[in-house]
Order: sequence, then structure tokens, then C-alpha cells
Amino acid sequence: MLSRRFTRRDFLKGAAVIGGGILAGCAPAPATPVVIEKVVEVTPVAEEPRFDGVTLNLLWHPGEIIPIIAKQEEYIKEKYGITFKIHESPSDISQQESLKDWRAGGGTYDIVMHFPRYNGELATGYLRPLDDLIVKYNAQPLFDNIVDTYRILYTQWGGQTIAVPVDGDVAMLYYRKDALENPDYQKKFKEKYGYDLAVPRTWEQFMDIAEFFTGWEWGDTGKPGYGFQTSTWDRAFIEQQWAPMMASAGGNWFDADMNPMINEGGAGARALTDLKYLLDYAPENSISLSWGETMETVFANDVALVLWYMDLGRLGMSEKSWFAQSGSVEKYQKFGFALWPGYEVNGVYRNFNSMFYGRVVGISKFSEYPDACFQVFKVLLTPERRVLSMDDPQSGSDMFLKTDYDPAVFKVLSPSAEYLNVAKQVLSNGFPEMQLPGTSEYMDVLQGGLHSFLTGRETDANKVMQDVADRWNEITDRWGRELQKRYWAEVRSRYKKAGLKIAGV
Repeated sequence: MLSRRFTRRDFLKGAAVIGGGILAGCAPAPATPVVIEKVVEVTPVAEEPRFDGVTLNLLWHPGEIIPIIAKQEEYIKEKYGITFKIHESPSDISQQESLKDWRAGGGTYDIVMHFPRYNGELATGYLRPLDDLIVKYNAQPLFDNIVDTYRILYTQWGGQTIAVPVDGDVAMLYYRKDALENPDYQKKFKEKYGYDLAVPRTWEQFMDIAEFFTGWEWGDTGKPGYGFQTSTWDRAFIEQQWAPMMASAGGNWFDADMNPMINEGGAGARALTDLKYLLDYAPENSISLSWGETMETVFANDVALVLWYMDLGRLGMSEKSWFAQSGSVEKYQKFGFALWPGYEVNGVYRNFNSMFYGRVVGISKFSEYPDACFQVFKVLLTPERRVLSMDDPQSGSDMFLKTDYDPAVFKVLSPSAEYLNVAKQVLSNGFPEMQLPGTSEYMDVLQGGLHSFLTGRETDANKVMQDVADRWNEITDRWGRELQKRYWAEVRSRYKKAGLKIAGV
């Protein structure tokens, strides 16, 4: 069994994995990977345990993510005797609270929530592997029910299970059927561009359609429409739009030697240039809009092509959803659903959807109650319990279990079978977040470079990509190139296992 205590010496041994704002300005010392031996023999328990009097401290994202645990709180208390103390932390910085806890010697939290990108920073010294608990509590069927792509990419690290998904964020293409299927518009489009108007397969077609539907009254608002909107253009999240385009153009995060591949064959510059081109066909001032504000522009205007996450389709038929103030069922019913377009490069076609900003939870190695924590995870993965937060107009938890895609499981919401079928395809074709120690630093540099080009501060996309690559190499060398190569090799092996046709894998 794994020890419940994690010594200061062990912490210092793994200190090189702490990155981001916690050690800003401090170069982490080289370190060897923290190796945790797998449990060889575990005897499964025969009866459900109780943990009366145990209070677990949960680090949790706020707002529409709270229902994920709130829907289960009374049930868990009644069944297991477990109560919670929930510590809310903004989603984009919550991992820093975990890193602070680690740095201070641990003990503040039992269960921590974070974006999957931070698995690489937390699994190497803060998160407790779950495999022995899976065996002990006969939970393997629950983990087998996680969609394969999500399970392989976002719950594992170093051959062990270290996290549990609670929100399956993957973006899809929403397109206005009354725009793309209008015979008059189809005729005008073909006259202008020389080919049929249809759901775009390539980004070149996507850009033509965005241009075509911008600046004239084609919808029912009585105002000039727009061709495009994405889920957010905010600096702190802009890579979620750019990265799948980069990968579709033949790029990747790194090659096997940790050399940046973001501009392989000009992939990153091409994606960035095309993204800026699309900004001209989005509603005014989109560059400064948040997630919620971009949703408002989609519903307040006629927008032909929208790249947004699963929330839009899952909640679109509900007047009580957390974004209902931004729109209406009538507007949502005009949308069709598709995968993101891609690029054809040297005869190879690739298309990836953004698989960014889902949420996972893990158990802190410092927790005195790992068995109690695991009962919470079992409940969160049990289909008939899990659906309570997914089937909730105030919840931001999207599908990630194989059983989540059956329209019959929804009793409050009413997502269409068409939407759920496309959503399932999208999840198997997502481009994943970077997962490495130091991801916070890599992403901050990338986000700054992307935003500088989109705002016009920089005008040479290739120079932006080169500057990012140079700084990434500095980060890699500071963390230890050989160590990062070993971590990255394991991540790349999971890309291959998940069947992703990413360049360099």
C-alpha cells in the first residue's frame, strides 16, 4: 500500500515539477522522476465502507462547476458518512493552490480539481495513484465506462491512473442551417467562390464561408450578420482555438527530443494567420470578449459558424440554462453540428477539435483519507449518479462517460440524438492539452505570443512562433531536457494509444 505520509525529503526530490506562478523567477533544480511502485496485491473489500465523522477538504472550481459535487453531497453523507468542506478557486489558477499546498508540506486538501494540462505538474509528486483503490473497491468497470480517448489522455500518467474526469470539454462546429442550406445563398456563394456551399471540410472553405456571411442581412435579426465566432479570444485561453488548427496543419507541441514542433512546415504561423483573418468576420471587439460574452454575441447576432464547447448543444433547448440570458431556444434550433475543419498538407488531411479545459479531480498524497476520497470518485463515475449534474441547466459538466451519449438518460434537458452522435465523434478526434511539468510556463509564453499577433502588436507570425519556440527551449533546459524528454515520450505514447494521427507521433 502507498504511504499516507509524504516527507519533506520526498517533496524536495520532486520539487522540480513545480512551475507557473508559484516559482516565478526561480529556476527549478534538475530532478529524477518520482517513481511510485504499483501495488502488486490488493484484496478487494466485500462490503461498502463507512467513514462517519470524516470531513474531506475539496479544492473546486466555482460557478457552474459546483453542481458536479453539490448534486452528490447528501447522497455521499447518507451512504458513507462523509461530509465536505468546499474551497472554491478560479478554474485557471486552481492548480496553483495545489502547488502551494505541496510546497508547504501538504495537508490542506484531500481532493483537488484542475485542468488536465496540469496532470504533468501534479502527478509527479502531489497526486496519489488510484490503481490500488480501483482494485480494492472493484471500480474497474466504472473506469472502463470513461470514453477511451478521455481515459487514455487525461486520467493516466506514467502508466498509472492519477485522475478522474468530471467534465468532458471538447469543442465542435455549430453552423446555422438557415444560412448554409438556403438555396439562394448557395447560388450566390457558388457564383462568388466557384464551389458548393456546404459544411466546411477545410479551413480555407471555413474562411470563405465566414467572409461570405459577414456584413449583410441574411438572418432574422434584421441586422448585418457575421461569419464566425469562437468560444473566447481571451489571452488566457486563446491557445484552445489555435492549437487544434496548428496540429491540423502538421504541427505538434514537441518532437521526440523536446524541440518545439509548433511551426513545423509553417503550421503554427499558418494557423495563427488564419485565426487573425477570421477575427475580421466576428462581431466587433471580439478580441476582448470573455467566454460568456462571446456566447452573448452569438445569440444577439446572426453568426453563421460558431466554434464552441459542448455546453451550447447540451443546454441549448433549456430556457433555464446558465447562459439562457444570452439567447433563446428559437436561435439554438437553427444550428447544425459537425467536427472542426482541417488542413490538407502534402496529400495528408488532418482535422482536430479543441479538447481543452475539461476538468479532472485527484487525491492529494498528503490526504489522511484516500479511501474516503475514492468513494466520492466512485459516486462521480456511477452513471445514474453522474447524470444528475450533466442533466442540469445550471451545470457546466459535459459528457465523458460512454453512457452519457444516450438521449434516454436525460430527464430535464433534451439534447438531440444528432447532437450527441456528433459529440461522440468529436471527443474521439480531439487535440489534447500539453501535459508536462512546466506547462504553466510554456502556455503563458504561447498565450502571450498568440495574443500579440491577434492584437496587432506583432505582425510577423513566423517571428512570433520562433520567439515562442526559443523561450520554450529555455524552459525545457531549465526543467531538465532529458527528464522532460522522458515525460514527453510517455505522453506521446498515449497519443498513439488513443489513435490520434498527430504529426511526429
